[in-house]
Amino acid sequence: MNEIIIDTIEWSAPEYSHKERNPDWFWTIGLVTIIGASITIWFHNYIFAIFILISGACLIIFTLRTPHNIAISIKTEGIKLGKEEYLWENIKGFNIKNKNDDSYGKLLLLTSKKFLPIYTIPFPNELSLRIKESISKIVPNIKIEESPSMLFMEKLGF
Repeated sequence: MNEIIIDTIEWSAPEYSHKERNPDWFWTIGLVTIIGASITIWFHNYIFAIFILISGACLIIFTLRTPHNIAISIKTEGIKLGKEEYLWENIKGFNIKNKNDDSYGKLLLLTSKKFLPIYTIPFPNELSLRIKESISKIVPNIKIEESPSMLFMEKLGF
């Protein structure tokens, strides 16, 4: 079997799109957390109250954190995201989504995993054609949509 060789494409992108929050957002999360924990304490469900408090604190802490840049590369062997590498034989298909109002497009990969099979990888819009040409030599371009829960969370600002 002939091995297909593709040109290496490298870029770096933030691990997620960071959104600045105003103080009202933090007050709302804090209030919802305290009210939820108070209600569960009233029902004598102390473990769930602790879970709600820890969840609210984690949400606030992770919101304050700025995203790190991840080195991404597409090679003949597969796709490398930071320290993780995904081989082509584990990828069933791909799709590219470009937004005109954003400087980053999205590379959607359908993997053979049962849990969370779709990966979303940001890339600079100017690499769109090069990425599509390179990956389509190895993996079929199929219609993949982001999960509705991910789209809903993006609309909420997460």
